[in-house]
Amino acid sequence: MLFAMSVAAAAALSTPERTLPKGKLLVGYATDRSLREDKVVAACRQGVNVVIWSFAHLEVEDDVPRVRPTFDVDLVRATQKRLEAEQLDVRHLVAFGGWNGPHPDEKLNGKEWFEVWRAWNVAHGLAFDGCDWDLEGNDDASQNLSEAMVALVADFCRAAKQHGYLIALAPAESYFDAGSSEVDLLLNHQPRAPWRPGENGFPAAGFPYAGRNAYAAILARAGMDSVDAVSVQLYEGYSSACYALTRGGSALATYAEEVAAGLSTKGVTVGADVGADVVRVPREKLLLG
Repeated sequence: MLFAMSVAAAAALSTPERTLPKGKLLVGYATDRSLREDKVVAACRQGVNVVIWSFAHLEVEDDVPRVRPTFDVDLVRATQKRLEAEQLDVRHLVAFGGWNGPHPDEKLNGKEWFEVWRAWNVAHGLAFDGCDWDLEGNDDASQNLSEAMVALVADFCRAAKQHGYLIALAPAESYFDAGSSEVDLLLNHQPRAPWRPGENGFPAAGFPYAGRNAYAAILARAGMDSVDAVSVQLYEGYSSACYALTRGGSALATYAEEVAAGLSTKGVTVGADVGADVVRVPREKLLLG
């Protein structure tokens, strides 16, 4: 009953379509520590125009679905008012996931979780313009994606866009990589780059924390129309980017252009034969981190 009432309350409020700031985007992730140390306003004065608040978790406790933020939402609202008073044009998203962060409970599907999140956002004065999906692995290399999780995330994205919210994805480089033709939902692969033990501290036992285009599967189901930005994280541990820049002699600008060209032109093929989807990200939606 509480869930049904909160969803009804959310539905009663109109949600105008949000858009990202015009021109160059500079995205910053903010945590509860950022709030305590009062760093967010200073960063926005220096040009950050999309703040992603990290992290919130979608949980079911005692059969009640809930959004559990790891940051103080009241302090977020106070920070937003300061930014508004300075007439700084900033968007605010909520991030789900993070390294070692729990994935959403699969007891609910994506549309249901969106309604839970929307009701929570309404209860906090429509504090957030949308969501950022940052699902990752775990230190014990046991946390992967499932077909059900791919459907959950994709369906959440589609529902959010239908209600005017912004949606971003933040895959690690190996989670969305046009340099690899493999698509797999496991997040415990070895890096694609040919690291050798000892290079940049690469462990002798390997580093089983890379993916193989798991986010391409999400994008294939969600559709690019359901996503406003895809921010590929090149700083992933022992990433192909790290290898190219520290071992392969590549310049950062050259490598970044290769990644952008690969994801926007070549893309990643998901599926086989007649039912295959080629996932490409338009350059205007592509960010590198």
